[in-house]
Amino acid sequence: MMSQFFCGQVMLLLKRCHKLIEHLKDLNNLPEEFKLHINNVSTELEKLAYDIEEIINDPDFGVEILLKNQINSYRRYAEDVNILETSKITLLYHFNRKDYYFYKFAKLFCEQVNYSCEEYPLISTHSSDYFSALPIENIINIPLCEDNFLLAIPDFVHELGHLVYNYYETEITQPFSKILCKYIKEQRDILKNKTPSKAYQNHFKLLEQTWLQEYIVEFSCDICATYLVGSAYGWSHLRLLLESDPEIYYPSFGQEGSHPADEARMRAILLTLDELGDSEQVENITQEWEYFKLILVDSPDGEYEYCYPNEILRQLAKQVIKVWEKVGLVPYYKQPDSKENLPFLMRNAWQKFHDNPIEYTKWETKTVTELQSVLLKNTSY
Repeated sequence: MMSQFFCGQVMLLLKRCHKLIEHLKDLNNLPEEFKLHINNVSTELEKLAYDIEEIINDPDFGVEILLKNQINSYRRYAEDVNILETSKITLLYHFNRKDYYFYKFAKLFCEQVNYSCEEYPLISTHSSDYFSALPIENIINIPLCEDNFLLAIPDFVHELGHLVYNYYETEITQPFSKILCKYIKEQRDILKNKTPSKAYQNHFKLLEQTWLQEYIVEFSCDICATYLVGSAYGWSHLRLLLESDPEIYYPSFGQEGSHPADEARMRAILLTLDELGDSEQVENITQEWEYFKLILVDSPDGEYEYCYPNEILRQLAKQVIKVWEKVGLVPYYKQPDSKENLPFLMRNAWQKFHDNPIEYTKWETKTVTELQSVLLKNTSY
């Protein structure tokens, strides 16, 4: 017996593909450099439409005995269509001056750090979740008002790190995961001799799982941002912590989260700066960071030390730096001291803030205005 309901839904999904393709054809007012993005999305939609038509044209379309397999295919295609519609197509359809400014900003930054990519990332200034990234879609989300500011922009570099990491994940994780798993096994064996508690063994299993699935990528992106813009990322992270949850030691042993503890992330940043030879900035950031920790009510529990030891964070920093050097990404200390250079601009902005926090806003406003005029020169945006 044919499922009329299912068949109708498949046909509606095909209609959605065709309508989205029509919407893309209407986007003829976008800058020339977005034709590649539009063409690539159109190609993806056309491929999905073809696959959906294959289901519809199958003589056994909707036949009960094959329905389970057909529904599984339908779900995959529906998910792919939904991702395209809610990410790239929505961004392109509502594209505005702020998006274009940050697209040009991202393009120039990628060129200056020698990040080669087929498509420069699309930037959405409609973020509902601070700075964030969609690596597979090649999109970075930025808060609405950031085109007027500079001190938080290093967090954009962390999100760009997610895109870079997506290409080089294996080169980072394969060597490092061996070091991590060896460390966890050693600690598990030591603790096993001290206490037979099964809970501890389960906690170590959870720690290994969350490191491999969540923490490596987040730490790697912190290290990437530090490698590319130096102390500016450390200061930006400290700024973020001032307005965030005061629980800087969460998650600890036996706990899990999508991100590692903020205290550990700051140590990873400082260890990376140390690996890069920037001892002066390590000292400067550490001084402010230690003062900040003193006024917090939060403190680590007795088992926190198992989660993010310096030896492991330093090994990851070394591995990420090694991969970035191998692929030719330019570190911050090799960038020219020029106002046209974005990695330098981010560090210089923080220096200006430290020199005179009260007068900083005037300098920032003037600098941002000049930068916008350069990046949007000869455009209609």
